[in-house]
Amino acid sequence: MKIIAAHKYVSPRARPLTPEESDVRRIAYALKVPTPEACATAARDLAPLLDAAEQRDTALVLMPVPASTGSVDANRQLANAIAAELHRRYARQAHVRVTVGRKHPVESSCARRLRHLDGLTEAGHVMVRLAGPLTATGTAYYFIDNMATTGTTLAACRHALGFGDAAVWADAEKQPRLL
Repeated sequence: MKIIAAHKYVSPRARPLTPEESDVRRIAYALKVPTPEACATAARDLAPLLDAAEQRDTALVLMPVPASTGSVDANRQLANAIAAELHRRYARQAHVRVTVGRKHPVESSCARRLRHLDGLTEAGHVMVRLAGPLTATGTAYYFIDNMATTGTTLAACRHALGFGDAAVWADAEKQPRLL
């Protein structure tokens, strides 16, 4: 799985953050309950990366990643903003499609880490495929999420669907990376 990220996600536990790094974290958290401003900012930064990642004749499908609650609302808003930005700037069509979900809500890895527990494993995300048959020929599929820390959520989505790459606002690892 290829992960495209607009920014590096830096933990304040490692060292004091620069103003830019603090802003990246602020926007990443604002995308959890998305504000129009956060979605627009993320879309402006992610659209050029997605456009450059694929040939012009390749169709794009943006797939929102479910939150730990199972809701795709926040990432669907982000995916819609990215699709609109791709159309506005590049006259490129991108379709938003919910392809994976969770069998049931789970405790978030963030909440688990705050309690000094390990984050969720790929299996612990309990992702399932929701969409029927999809055509992968001539189409690039991207899971859309606000951030990637370890990548297990994105890996769980890919495992459930069987294919797909990812685009995130911020990634804790060096970009770009392959899972």
